[in-house]
Amino acid sequence: MFGSLFNKKPKGWLPPEVLGLTIGRGITFDKIALKLLPADSLIEHPDTTLMITAQGHCDLGEQSHMHRFYPDDDRFLVQFQGGDGHEDERVDEIMLWYFYDVQYPSGDGEWNQMKNALRQTTFNLQTEDGLQRFDRAWFDTSTAPEDPMTYWEEVCDDREGRGRRKIFQTAMLFARTLKDGRDEMLLINMEEPENAERSIAYMIGFPLERHNFSV
Repeated sequence: MFGSLFNKKPKGWLPPEVLGLTIGRGITFDKIALKLLPADSLIEHPDTTLMITAQGHCDLGEQSHMHRFYPDDDRFLVQFQGGDGHEDERVDEIMLWYFYDVQYPSGDGEWNQMKNALRQTTFNLQTEDGLQRFDRAWFDTSTAPEDPMTYWEEVCDDREGRGRRKIFQTAMLFARTLKDGRDEMLLINMEEPENAERSIAYMIGFPLERHNFSV
């Protein structure tokens, strides 16, 4: 399921609405839901309302699609996973991601070192309070090194598809248990944009329910 996946969308793909959210609209979070984040979480609280300025789409195969909504505050990312957003409006998962850190490797040595780190069962994230251990959430029943997920994301800057760009991504998901028993997710995303600099994003995330926000 998590092998190499390739984006096969037609050239005429345009950003759809998913649960009413798309470019040019705002997503407003329930203040109470944000206040319930545990004190030991690494994620920062977003503003109550974020305006969506760009939108991405990934075909994950097996009739599963991922939609990403990029707000005017570039510290955050809203992600829906489920149906295709056109005929199938199914949404199986909603995540709010916070960009904890973004690094730009100096060369292939650092790049390949990170790829190898993503294959391991644990990852130690450097934080202000020292190293925080995260356990691999994908392939969590395996004790052997596992290849990360790869996929293409296509991103547009408006509803007409302008500013279209494609980004090849290599990713692995890790998790740690917070004091209240909930899991905090760490998504490490190695991004290779077409005609742009490679980067490695460390994103901290937690799930949202539909009643936690409005559009």
